Amino acid sequence: MKKLFSMFVSVFLCFTGIQAQNVTVAEPDFSDQTLFLTSDTSAVKLVRENAVLKTKAGASLYLFGIGKVKSRLTLKGNRSLSKVRGGSTVRLIIRADDNKTDPVSFINIFRLEQTGSERRYQLAEAGTLSKTEVSNLSNIEYDAKKYGESSYLLTLTGLKRGEYGILIGDPNSENTKNTMKVTTFSVY
Repeated sequence: MKKLFSMFVSVFLCFTGIQAQNVTVAEPDFSDQTLFLTSDTSAVKLVRENAVLKTKAGASLYLFGIGKVKSRLTLKGNRSLSKVRGGSTVRLIIRADDNKTDPVSFINIFRLEQTGSERRYQLAEAGTLSKTEVSNLSNIEYDAKKYGESSYLLTLTGLKRGEYGILIGDPNSENTKNTMKVTTFSVY
């Protein structure tokens, strides 16, 4: 009797576990839109913001000719309008033109540094006496699966409180109109 009961419980837990993974949210309407899953059946669209590329040289470069120049992707405001509850897992649906390409090659998720009135991410640093360092923006690792006809379901684990950005490239061609558009969200 105990074996039968434990087998029934195991089958029930497996079945409910499978059901919990069954996401039924519709794909975003347009390419480059991102949805945050609040449950398996509902989602919220994340905001896209215009970024500015700022390059700044240190004072020592001007005074002594020795120093560093930093280039940063910068967003106005110190917080995103999109708020996401932190926890063990954050799931996103990102629509692309198609879902035939490995998303790691063109979807970059990164943590933003918060300052008084802006959020920023350092893209490159060059020094007169040091090597040039260029960031590849792929700071946050994620698991990805194809979702629907043209989207990806991304699962991120262990996100800390703070500000995050998503840059979505176009794997099929050079997309110049979206290079400075960043999807943002705050983890609280």
